[in-house]
Amino acid sequence: MVGGPAPWGGGPSPLATPPRPKANTAAAMIAGVLALITIGLLVWFALNDALYAVRHDDWSSLVLQNVLGGIIGAGSLLVAAGFTVARRIPGAWTLCALCALFVVANLTLAPLLHGTPFGTQLKFLFGFDKINGIAAGLATIFCALTAITAAIAGSVKSYGPASARPPRP
Repeated sequence: MVGGPAPWGGGPSPLATPPRPKANTAAAMIAGVLALITIGLLVWFALNDALYAVRHDDWSSLVLQNVLGGIIGAGSLLVAAGFTVARRIPGAWTLCALCALFVVANLTLAPLLHGTPFGTQLKFLFGFDKINGIAAGLATIFCALTAITAAIAGSVKSYGPASARPPRP
């Protein structure tokens, strides 16, 4: 009987497969909560741009990019956060990579693509002047925190169950 109980009645069979490693429980839960906050901030950013575009009838390419980028980014973070909370190591590393990509894109890629000076971009993100800048700045900060926590969750592995089981009678 492969994978069944040992013939002497204790523990798993020597032929049973060893348990697969899982992401660290505490770090995965914290990364999931931080990801949910980040998702809320991305949706806030996208919704704010969409309301601006509707009010002013100005669906420029930048506004459309902000709305679609915020919604697609929030959706992809939601999927990765779900796998991270389920303690899947690839999910934690995917969440880390997505958040790191968002931080790098906000700090360096966006100014390069739009021809904005870096100082102006940093002032927009961390100056907290307008509601759009507050949402983008907080999303960048929380993405950095989520990336760090997801990397910790993915690198610190645990092999046992999340909670101790009571002894068998």
